[in-house]
Amino acid sequence: MFKDIFGNNPQTKILDFLLDHPDYDYNISDIAQNSKVSRPTTYKVVDTLLEKKLIIKTRESGQSSLYKLNLENKLVRMILKFDYEIASKVAEIEAEDTVKKYKPVLTSSKARTLPA
Repeated sequence: MFKDIFGNNPQTKILDFLLDHPDYDYNISDIAQNSKVSRPTTYKVVDTLLEKKLIIKTRESGQSSLYKLNLENKLVRMILKFDYEIASKVAEIEAEDTVKKYKPVLTSSKARTLPA
């Protein structure tokens, strides 16, 4: 949802992936693969996000560092809230559109006479 609003650049793609999974940590390969960003670009973006304190390094696993959203960062919390509110509103609008689309079918006399 986040990248649909803020664009399809590497930083937004990576943030969008991490916003969808805020409680988990990932290595560079997982972040790159799931956000569809090249590994070299992912390294650069992760460095930038670390500098801005939007993500944190959580631990080492073998030779890999793992990263996740910095849930202590006020901006990250605001972004999560915004992302949630937008997703909720989009779901609400889509539900209303679905009801409008199928209401004539559901209220027609044929629909009421069908066996259960």
